[in-house]
Amino acid sequence: MSQMLIVDDNVEFRTMVCDYFTDLGFTVQIAENGREGLVKAKQIKPDIILLDVMMPEVGGIEVIRQLQAEEETREIPVLIITGSFFDKNMSDLFKQEPNCREFMSKTVELSYLQKKVEALVAPKR
Repeated sequence: MSQMLIVDDNVEFRTMVCDYFTDLGFTVQIAENGREGLVKAKQIKPDIILLDVMMPEVGGIEVIRQLQAEEETREIPVLIITGSFFDKNMSDLFKQEPNCREFMSKTVELSYLQKKVEALVAPKR
């Protein structure tokens, strides 16, 4: 069973994605902000992380860079899912990080998100 960590301060989005992937058989953990997300990533070493960009305390770019800096978390694929204004410069900034596998809007269809997640965690299932 694959483990997913959702790091997002939006309760409705977190709940919707958590319920969707739990129904698919994933074990889903939730972090309400970047600081909590970094702690949980080290504790549970999930197969994939869904990460928001704009969060209180520690933002998405800091989280992804800290994940990359730590040996135990650098190989975890990260999907950036943002509700904030989506511009190419932001996308390019995140895509420079080796562990960033995708950058998408929160308006993405859950079935599309599922395909992206399954493609990244399939070898571990």
